[in-house]
Amino acid sequence: MSKKHAALKSYKVPDLKEKIGLYISALLKVPLYRYGEIGNILYTVGKNIMEGVVLYTMFTMAENELKVAAVLAVAVKYAYPGISVISSNYTSGFIDHLESSFHSLAQIPRLIKAQIGVGCGQALGGIALFCCFPPVFKALFFGFSGRNYILVGLYLLHHIFDGSAQILEGRSWFKIIEVLLRNGHRTTLSENFWVIYALSQNVQLIIGQIFLWGALFMTSLHKDHLTSFVIMGSVMLGLILVVCAKFILPWVFYHSYRKSVEDSV
Repeated sequence: MSKKHAALKSYKVPDLKEKIGLYISALLKVPLYRYGEIGNILYTVGKNIMEGVVLYTMFTMAENELKVAAVLAVAVKYAYPGISVISSNYTSGFIDHLESSFHSLAQIPRLIKAQIGVGCGQALGGIALFCCFPPVFKALFFGFSGRNYILVGLYLLHHIFDGSAQILEGRSWFKIIEVLLRNGHRTTLSENFWVIYALSQNVQLIIGQIFLWGALFMTSLHKDHLTSFVIMGSVMLGLILVVCAKFILPWVFYHSYRKSVEDSV
């Protein structure tokens, strides 16, 4: 029997408790993965708080006051495929260039630079969404005759920036954890790479749903008082997390780990 077949035969699919243990082990033992995950989770919290508050109130304003709710939905539906095509083509070429030009560990500094681009895109997307929040939008744009078009444009910009950043992140972050975990020197983490990756996605999904529905419920209770401390504080917290979260990994890398990675190349 070959070594490959022997390894396959000896592999035991971990149960949920073991999967959680592997995920925690990856967080504790691989610092760059840990800080990247912290950024991902904080961004998920911030984005879902913002969406729970802003989308509910924005569509209410768009339907009742500006009469462009349908236009918002149609604009995003037909614009998003174009965003995906352009971003996917650029990102795929970038990853192909990295894989063909640099060995695995040498890719990390360049992938971290891509994460800075992700942070910028998602920060701009978050700011555009924040500007769609009715109290902010009315303060900034309600005096303009073309305010209907401004709202559609802001919402479209949110999806362009955020959608492009998500596509870039989907490739670059996956490549980072592939280098750190799948191709790393820790056999247990390497053998259970997909288990850790899937659990990470599920953790973010569950956290996102909790904060989304929590924000929606809170907004429904305070929908007549959007400038209250509870609503405004929630939106500002969400904005701060969205703007800052994805810069945690690049900051930690350049502050503490850049030299050790470059010395290992």
